[in-house]
Amino acid sequence: MLTDKPSKPVKFGVIGCGAIAWRYMDVFENLKFATVIAVADIDLKKTVPWSKKIKCQAFADYRNLLENKNIDAVIIATPSGLHAQIAIEALHAGKHVVVEKPMAMTLEQADAMIEAAKRANLILGTMLNKRYLPACVFLRRIVEQGRLGRLLSGSVSLYWYRPQEYYDESGWRGTISMDGGVLMNQAIHHLDLLLWYMGNVKKVHAYRATLGHNMEAEDTAVAILEFEDNALGTINASTCAYPKNMEETLTIIGEKGSVILGGSDLNGFRVWHMSGAATQSAFNAMHKLHIPKWYGHYKAIEAVCLAIIDGKEDAIKNLDGKPALELVHKIYSGSTIMKPEIGRKESME
Repeated sequence: MLTDKPSKPVKFGVIGCGAIAWRYMDVFENLKFATVIAVADIDLKKTVPWSKKIKCQAFADYRNLLENKNIDAVIIATPSGLHAQIAIEALHAGKHVVVEKPMAMTLEQADAMIEAAKRANLILGTMLNKRYLPACVFLRRIVEQGRLGRLLSGSVSLYWYRPQEYYDESGWRGTISMDGGVLMNQAIHHLDLLLWYMGNVKKVHAYRATLGHNMEAEDTAVAILEFEDNALGTINASTCAYPKNMEETLTIIGEKGSVILGGSDLNGFRVWHMSGAATQSAFNAMHKLHIPKWYGHYKAIEAVCLAIIDGKEDAIKNLDGKPALELVHKIYSGSTIMKPEIGRKESME
């Protein structure tokens, strides 16, 4: 059971004020029982919009933020390679932690984070915001109810585009230690959803390569999966789909139905083959929903707040970031690494 529940709105600190942090600003403008009282970024200029709009403290060093005893929880939105270090320090400082994806870069780092949270009896969650989108939640319910029958296969297709400038503008992007490639960075939400619907993976055979960029990690990956219940799966992921993002779909095929989840942020269905009037009625109602881009983040932070305020630990069961990280490393371990002569650096492990 969680302890030291705040009687007032949950007070957050935000560490890292880059692009993704803007989504949290929308969240906190709309979440009634939470507020941001401090932000930190090594580039103080990035904290200015926060300090002006929310009237919060701003620091260049996140350790100064962690010294603020009024902060109940922190959101870590830094480069991925810093997640583990900052999360462990925050937990040691008595703060609940929500970390952007991926949870960490290595399984050893993830285990150290989990152990620190257990010892401190504090929340450690990964921002798996797509699990809170209505279409994703609806599909999960359909799978749990057995409406698709025995699941036979599941597939992720992610064909996005990132120009070379995207990787060049920050030295850590595309590096193995600080960012990762298409699997760890762009596709990890989709891998998480695949596991959420299909269950754990027991075998992997894969190819990965850097085909279209000058970067250390992979920009293209293809994997064949065998799930624990003997269903099969595939993953096709790339950031080479010139000139813009082309496809983002997740396909589930069962004995009694087949669906393709897609659309903007995976919040719609491209294909829906399933019988049953009740299911079709719920599907029609769900498709009429119009939600803001920050909705998934909002629901995730709401769940964390409920866990802190009311001790509802079940509220954060969807914030476990380790399974997706484990799958990425299974793909790494089961990969043949292609080494074309152009578009990559020498080291790729």
